[in-house]
Amino acid sequence: MKRLFSAGVTLSFLAMMIGCHGGGVSISVSPSTATVPPGQTQQFTASVSGGGSNSGVTWQVNSIIGGNSTVGTVTAAGLYTAPAVIPSPATVTITAVPAANTLETATASVTIADTVSVSPASAVVSVTATQQFSATVTFSSNTSVTWQVNGVAGGNATVGTISTTGTYTAPSTVPSPPRVTITAVSQADSSKTSTATVLVTPPPIEISPTTVTVAAGSQQGFTATVLLQSVTPTWSVQCPSAVQAACGTITADGVFTAPLVPPLGGSVTITASMADGSALSASVTVPIQISDATLVGTYVFGVANQSISAFAAEAGVISFDGVGTITGGTMDRLGTASPITITGGTYSIGTDGRGTAILQTDQGPLAWQFVMATNSTALIARLSADGNTLSGSLHLQQASATTPIQGKYSVGLSGVSSSSPFTMVAGLSAASQSISSVLLDEASGTNIQSSVSGTGTYGAPAANGRGTLTLSTAFGNQSFVYYAVDSTHLKLLETDGSQLASGDLYQQSGGSYSLSSFNERLAFTLSGFTSSGTHAIGGLFTLDGNAGVPNRLLDGVNQTVFDSSGIYLVTDANSGRTTLKWSTANTGTSQYVLYPIANGGFVIMETDGAAVASGLALQQTLASPSSVSLVGQLALGLAGTDLASSTPVALTGSASISQSAAWTGTLDSADSSGTTLGAVSQVGSFSISTNGRGVATLLPSSPALSGSTLILYVIDTNNALLLETDSSRVLVGTAVRQY
Repeated sequence: MKRLFSAGVTLSFLAMMIGCHGGGVSISVSPSTATVPPGQTQQFTASVSGGGSNSGVTWQVNSIIGGNSTVGTVTAAGLYTAPAVIPSPATVTITAVPAANTLETATASVTIADTVSVSPASAVVSVTATQQFSATVTFSSNTSVTWQVNGVAGGNATVGTISTTGTYTAPSTVPSPPRVTITAVSQADSSKTSTATVLVTPPPIEISPTTVTVAAGSQQGFTATVLLQSVTPTWSVQCPSAVQAACGTITADGVFTAPLVPPLGGSVTITASMADGSALSASVTVPIQISDATLVGTYVFGVANQSISAFAAEAGVISFDGVGTITGGTMDRLGTASPITITGGTYSIGTDGRGTAILQTDQGPLAWQFVMATNSTALIARLSADGNTLSGSLHLQQASATTPIQGKYSVGLSGVSSSSPFTMVAGLSAASQSISSVLLDEASGTNIQSSVSGTGTYGAPAANGRGTLTLSTAFGNQSFVYYAVDSTHLKLLETDGSQLASGDLYQQSGGSYSLSSFNERLAFTLSGFTSSGTHAIGGLFTLDGNAGVPNRLLDGVNQTVFDSSGIYLVTDANSGRTTLKWSTANTGTSQYVLYPIANGGFVIMETDGAAVASGLALQQTLASPSSVSLVGQLALGLAGTDLASSTPVALTGSASISQSAAWTGTLDSADSSGTTLGAVSQVGSFSISTNGRGVATLLPSSPALSGSTLILYVIDTNNALLLETDSSRVLVGTAVRQY
């Protein structure tokens, strides 16, 4: 009995509570949507059912009982009054809450909108030009409007006119003030209006031609008109370069002379403006293409091959006229007692920088293939009569080429000695045409000589930058002919007959060297020979300023090694001679000797006897490399050995890298079978890691370097070292930005 009593009480209590909360009450609001002009009203009604005699409701606007001046107000009878200013957002919510059950609600949506609206709300229109306006009337079935300009129906010649269909025509001169008001007046109720503003501007300058591509170094005329009348504007040219000459020049009468190479991005912007402000400035984008004019002036070149049995090297100076003619020059060749005269010749360059040249000499013609990186630099290759390929570079000769070298320099040489591969690196000090100190390291076959000291002499360069240099050390007396690019860089050929060798002399930064002098990230490639044949390695490492070599990565034949074990020591403070040693997974301990060069980096030679190899280690200056670091157009040069035929091969060409890391390009190759021009390089994937190591994988179907894995070591946004070491080829080279 107690349980029944308890249950009965509970049921009675629940029934009472449900009755108190108005169970079964429902409510609706009409209309459910409405558009109300600012300050106008809209009646809403609420229908309550299930509430018995209690049919009262409370009205809210955006959950505010009775609303407010910002979102509008609503009376107890449901009369909504829109605010005087359209709120943001312009749609508000009307809510009805029944007194019988406050948990039940009904809502309506109200959009506050002008009774008349004009589109667009603002516009900029030059004199005599037109702008179409449209008007929307929301409160009447009569949607017609009358148009005014500054309160004048139809406007006038001073402020502009407007048609009955809303087409505004600006006046022939800029009014004062230059901003006018367009008004749409409802024909149903003239008190209902809406406005838009128009800024009347001077007429624009029209530049002709609007679309034109200009060859590097050539000229293109531009003209300007305003309202179909010729004008004489102020002309200017801009491009993404801090060096103004890199953009080209333009005269007061609009004659544009393109730069000798395309600037970064490949185009310039030509702008015309009126000093008195009578017309709006205008600009056109002008793409610049590489042309024969890119190669103009006097250049120093050096080429050599990678062959023990038939080593060959050449260096010289050559002049180009910018229109396809070689005007002369002088060159030296290993094994030739006196200079060879370049009597003339022709050349041609395509828009991607790839070119060919025929050099006429007093010993017969020579054929070059090359690619222009800039007006100052080209990568070149040629096929010799015996089927060997020579490759190297071409550098614009500077005025200081006739100035005797003075200060500290590093030397890197490679070639053949007594039918064995040979390489040498050295540091020297020069002053007053004498070489006061020499310190060198050399390797020939398995024979290595280290820290060999001596002196030398230096002959002042002739007017064409050609001169002689000798070194006298315990290694022997070495004689060289050189061609000076400038006072910081010489191309060398050894002429004493002791060994056949060629290379470069680079200026050092000077001063006394210590461990702390070298605190930098470096990328390097070395090439040469081992007992089993052609050899090349490349990689990345850091000198930490305190003898340590962290962050090392090494790519070699069929191996990639990652470790951080290594040590370097500066053994001679004057020359900067530095030894480097690290362990590897496959070959034990590798040892190298380095001599510094200006702007960071070293000439480098292997000294552990495993290979006769040398090259360059260059300072990485790019803080955070990525796949977009080399976006743009690159010139490529590669040389080495085709392992299938065991013959030297050289390639030059260009590559274009997009923001999406897509790689397209064309390569020209030379090997014992001849030359192949215009082979497409089809790259399937390309990426660059944050350490600056990039990988471009060429498809097996690629006409150029089929199936190759090309490794790049990024130096900066303009330069990278290249390496390919696989079962098909062993190649090293460089990539240099064109634009």
